[in-house]
Amino acid sequence: MTNKAFLATCLSTTMLIGWPAAALAQEAPPADSGTSDSGGIAEIVVTAQKRAQNLQDVPAAVSAIGGDALEARGINETSDLMGAVPSLQISTPYGKTQPNFSLRGISVANEFSASTASPVGVYVDEVYQSFRASHGGQLYDIDRVEVLRGPQGTLYGRNTTGGAISFFTRKPSLAGDEGYLTLGYANYHTKTVEGGFDKTIIPDILGIRVAGTVAKGGGWQYNPAQDRKVGTTDSIAGRVSLRWRPGDALDINLKLYAAKDNPWGANAYSIGQLGGGQDVVGYSRFDASPLNGGRALGKNEVSADAGGKRLSSSKGVALNISYELNDNFTLTSITGYDTGKYSTSPNDCDGSPIDLCSIRFNSSSKNFNQDLRLNYSDDSIDFVGGLYYGKDKIKTRNEPDFFGALRPMLLGLGVPGGYNNAAIGTPDSIRVLPAFALDPTLTPGTAGFCDPVVVNPNGFFDARTLVAYQTDIAINNTGNFPAGGAYYQGCLAAGAGPFGPILGKQDFDISRPSKAIYGDLTWKATDRLTVAVGLRYTMDKVRFLNGSTFIYSLDGTTPAVNLIPYAFPYDPDLPKMNLQEKANRLTGRVNVSYEFADDIMGYAQYSRGYRSGSYNGLAYQGTNQVYYIKPEKVNAYEAGLKTQFLDRRVQLNLAGFYYDYSNQQTTQVVGATTFTRSANGRVWGGEAELTVQPMDGLQLNTAFGYLNSKYKGNVVDPDDPATQFTRNVNGNPFPNAPKVTINAGFDWEIFEKGDSKLTLRGDASYMGKYYFDAFGDYGLDPCDRPGAPGAARPAGVAFTCGNPGYWLLNSRLTFQANENLSVSAWVKNLTNKYYYTYGLNIDVFGLDYLNRGTPRTYGVEATFKF
Repeated sequence: MTNKAFLATCLSTTMLIGWPAAALAQEAPPADSGTSDSGGIAEIVVTAQKRAQNLQDVPAAVSAIGGDALEARGINETSDLMGAVPSLQISTPYGKTQPNFSLRGISVANEFSASTASPVGVYVDEVYQSFRASHGGQLYDIDRVEVLRGPQGTLYGRNTTGGAISFFTRKPSLAGDEGYLTLGYANYHTKTVEGGFDKTIIPDILGIRVAGTVAKGGGWQYNPAQDRKVGTTDSIAGRVSLRWRPGDALDINLKLYAAKDNPWGANAYSIGQLGGGQDVVGYSRFDASPLNGGRALGKNEVSADAGGKRLSSSKGVALNISYELNDNFTLTSITGYDTGKYSTSPNDCDGSPIDLCSIRFNSSSKNFNQDLRLNYSDDSIDFVGGLYYGKDKIKTRNEPDFFGALRPMLLGLGVPGGYNNAAIGTPDSIRVLPAFALDPTLTPGTAGFCDPVVVNPNGFFDARTLVAYQTDIAINNTGNFPAGGAYYQGCLAAGAGPFGPILGKQDFDISRPSKAIYGDLTWKATDRLTVAVGLRYTMDKVRFLNGSTFIYSLDGTTPAVNLIPYAFPYDPDLPKMNLQEKANRLTGRVNVSYEFADDIMGYAQYSRGYRSGSYNGLAYQGTNQVYYIKPEKVNAYEAGLKTQFLDRRVQLNLAGFYYDYSNQQTTQVVGATTFTRSANGRVWGGEAELTVQPMDGLQLNTAFGYLNSKYKGNVVDPDDPATQFTRNVNGNPFPNAPKVTINAGFDWEIFEKGDSKLTLRGDASYMGKYYFDAFGDYGLDPCDRPGAPGAARPAGVAFTCGNPGYWLLNSRLTFQANENLSVSAWVKNLTNKYYYTYGLNIDVFGLDYLNRGTPRTYGVEATFKF
């Protein structure tokens, strides 16, 4: 068959199956894979099932990207994976080093606490990474990335209800000395250096590899309030790997690593929910007001008074020991210990130059993981069994600072610094309510409408002015802050004190020890039929320790009252709050696969995934807000087909699935307090991945994912605070669950002559419309209509109408001059698309909190190999 005829055949086949419907994230093999004798699509070797297999022989939905492919696509941070894997969505509440992974609609949702475990497990060299703040710091000197979609409750265990993402770093080859150095320069004056050096000390026995990366650059966002460019780049990371093979049976790999990222964080975009795009204090980024320098702000501008740096750092050690006991048995020990830190100093949560909402998040972690497993393999049986122990402890200190603009105003009016009327609305704290809150017939001007009603003699908060102010907002759709409307003024006239700012300090620890025993047996029943059964029993404990929150008086320096536990006045010796829960869970899988032909394999699978329970740790106002959220559970049903044909120049993989999902953990912000809720639902969908190599030097790939998610069967349980959403979620789609994802790309060797060649890589990815939280359109139809007469909207259009779908285009042109020198020019977000990736509805301040995706970046790189 001629190349032209073959190309025509491939294009016809592609059109018939719905180009661009599906794709291969696996087109470029890692270093240990080969190519087919026919010159077709390269074989990829993965360890998704804890043993080496050809990717096409794994009866599950797995995508893999080798190190060369990562480089060709310009994937150097975790957010770039979103355009390379079907049904994968990545967002972030703060910066690139704390990504939120979503696989097939299962995610951490809009949760932003560093102490919350992701339901998509992240592994580096098979060591579990529990601390989410460091999930983005691993993409340099990488051998390959494997993405396993669907619950991985047998071999990977807890916190893999959505799937697992495994990063494998390059280790010493023991076959000689080699290395590379890559220098880069990009817009925003970003300079990068990456390199690796592999030194064989004793051939086939002892070697060491050193790798590192440094990146530093200016910011893409301008903050007029601070006259500073933010959204900068400032990271450094290094790794030392030692490999020792004293004999053919024993292989010991020791790795030490450290990483630090400390940029000026890009500030969130605040879109006001009230009239004219204003928030509760009347600010709008779209107004030509003095607060904006007499002009509306541009797309790359956010005026924030409290924006700061975002530090994340990690360091650790990993030890992998593999010993072949004989031809059938291999014993493997995987040990990891790491520490991490995360802080924002501070995060401006109102996106405005007014001191309305800011918070400092500070977390540190210590994590230990030990996995001891035994592999057995013969002609008909493959078995993996083992024991696991892990413990992670995260210490958190947060400093909420809300309504700070009131502080200088009240002090200027002569209110003493020891005054405290912080707007804390919990049963412990509220002492006084206005009469009209209990009798709706009372209105301003009515006798006694704001008379004090004592509801808790032990409380401290006179809530009359706060309730009145919130009533004015609801009625007039404007805050007129701080004067308020008729209700607010009426309560002041009735003798109520003004509500004051909330400045506090919150401390708590989360400790999560976990033990498990597991086994997975694969039986080759016939030459074509294979049956696999796996079980894992996990014993988890979750401890909320040393919980303590207090708030300061108006002066911001004198502690006024303990909130968790409660005491008024402030008691410095009050015992801390300690809680504990445990959960033992059985997870596993049953998988049946059948080879219909040498290159056609189908499979069907049932699997169960589990995510450990958690505590509503970010709650700070009262002990009633600190509660346990039950573990998640997913029962997953999946069937798929893996095929290669036309001399392995065409590869098509298909998968369909249905999930029954219980107790999904998701976030709701009520007032100025964060609540983790749990809800039940279901997800079904399908994926297709297609790679076509019509001729040598040209490879096409595309991927398609479809999701249909819906909450259902949820009722409020009066005894379970986690079920107490403030509005119904049944019938709504899951957050961060776009119905459609598409990616497509090509690798084209434009010419090759001797050691020189010119290669062009192009990528396009589409992220379909999705919602930022569990509340869908908030009951608005149409979604962009104003709120009910006399009432504010429940959320902004970005929430009620969903985050619109968007396309991103990337490209990379590489000229390889010889075996040792190559030069590349690249661009990401070619069309400079303006889009959001993350959002929170902070309705107490009347705003949508939105994080924007990175605008267009471009640059050049030179790589020297030696």
